[in-house]
Amino acid sequence: MMLRASIPADESDSRRAMLEAFVAAVVGDDPDAADAARAMLVDQLGPEWLVDAAAVVANFEMMTRLADGTGARLLPQRIEQAAALRAELGLDQFPSARH
Repeated sequence: MMLRASIPADESDSRRAMLEAFVAAVVGDDPDAADAARAMLVDQLGPEWLVDAAAVVANFEMMTRLADGTGARLLPQRIEQAAALRAELGLDQFPSARH
């Protein structure tokens, strides 16, 4: 059985919303929002979820820094090709988009 199939849809949607809020807060620039998001995850889902979510965010941050450190950049034509998708997903709003 797939994991998603084992969780009721309304519970899955609630968890997704909490995780999305956590990610937005911890990659943002408001320490109070990050603190509140961490507390909310621990309160609602438990410390294990906080650890797992923080590890995933940290891994993505690490991979981005590794790629930046090696000089790996998207080719200009790839940036142009992805413009519509970035706009649809709202990716250009993140502070890291300036890199």
